[in-house]
Parts: sequence; structure tokens; C-alpha cells
Amino acid sequence: MIQSAFLQKIGYEGKSITFDHLPALLKKMAYTFPFENRSVLNKQSYDLDQEGLKQHLLEGKRGGLCYDLNPLLSYVLKEAGLAVQLVQGTVYNNEADTWAIDGTHVAIVLKHQNERFLIDAGFGANLPLQPVPFTGEWVEASSIHFRVKAEETEKGTHLLQLDRGEGAETGYAFTLKEVDEHTLVQMRQEIYENEASPFNKRPLASKLTPTGRVVVTEDHVTTHEQEEVSKKPLPQPFEDYVKTLIP
Repeated sequence: MIQSAFLQKIGYEGKSITFDHLPALLKKMAYTFPFENRSVLNKQSYDLDQEGLKQHLLEGKRGGLCYDLNPLLSYVLKEAGLAVQLVQGTVYNNEADTWAIDGTHVAIVLKHQNERFLIDAGFGANLPLQPVPFTGEWVEASSIHFRVKAEETEKGTHLLQLDRGEGAETGYAFTLKEVDEHTLVQMRQEIYENEASPFNKRPLASKLTPTGRVVVTEDHVTTHEQEEVSKKPLPQPFEDYVKTLIP
């Protein structure tokens, strides 16, 4: 049973999870688990099945990347009786105007009342914090709008797009083919070993907060609180500081 342990970890007071509960649940999850790469830098090995992720994320002082956070959430939602599956995607690097490492993002597709929705708890600080419908409708989270657009690309059949106020940009492309734990392990191996990975070179952590977000590097912590930004030297080692971000 993973649902009760998960709800206790994130401080969610409800005893059950329905589709209507998802926005509140996704916010609680985002405020609990940082998107962070300590396990990548240490090349830590752990199972990506339900028990392995329960030990790693719920019983350890850990956040993680997409292949940690979204599979954990999918196990919880399946136990709650929701129709979900993991799907694979490829992130688009808008600054470099190119695709990142092929197939190294995983998200969740949920079916509810014969409609599809995208759920993502593992896309850094770019989290919709609610199910995103496949209708093309924009939804808003903080200062970012999100939508799913059906569009054939070399990397998939659909796009998650973001609008930060300057027009639509591609977050990632994805397919609707369900992926399993074996694919997650391959994905993690690419992140650990591929020279093109941005996550295997230097410490990085970020976490949303109810009023903004915090970003931690090897020597600084930057806090975004509404319109104010504060950057300060990291007061303790990265590993120790990230632990303070996790309840």
C-alpha cells in the first residue's frame, strides 16, 4: 500500500483521491519533493518499481527527476482507482533551439470520463499543478500557461506547450505508448552516463513553494517570492541543504 504513505508524506489530509482532488494533491506534492539530482551525481542504484520508489522517496530524504516523481505518482493514482499510464517524451531546449536527449522524459496520461489529460510532477519548476486536457485548452499555474497540442513531430504525436507571456513554446513532445519499468531504467542510465545530459555535471535542485520557488546550485540558493528575487551563498553543503527542503 503506497497511497497512505504518500498522502502522509505530502501532508494531504484527505483519505481518498478522486479526479477532482488532483489539483490540491499535485500542489502538495510539488511543495514536498524537490526536482534534484543528488542520485544522478552519486550514480545511485535503486529499483524504480513501487517498493523501490517508496523507499527512495517516501522513506528517504529524497526528491528526484521525472523518472522518480511521475512513476511514484502513477502508482499512487493507480491504487486510488484512476486510469493512468506512463508515457515517454523528449524535452525541447528552447535556448539551444534543439531537442534534448531522445526519450528521457516520462509523464502520466490519465483517462477520465472518456477524455485524456496529461499529468506531470517531474518537469522541474514548470509544473501545471493540475491535469492538462488534450482539448488544446490552456490551463494556468502560477505565471505559466500550459496546453497539450496534437502535433506530429519526429519525437512524438503530441506536445506539451508553455506560455510564459511571450507566446507558446514547446516543453516536450511525447507519444501515447505506455512505458514500463525497463524503459525507466534505460532513461535513468542515459541521464547518468550521457555527456549531453545537463543533470550529471553539477548539483541542482529546485522546488515550488506556495509563493514562488527556490533554486539551489552548488554554491548559491535563489529564492523567488512573488516579484522579489533573493540570491545568497549556500550556507551548508548542497547535500545537506537539499535535505532541509524535504519534510
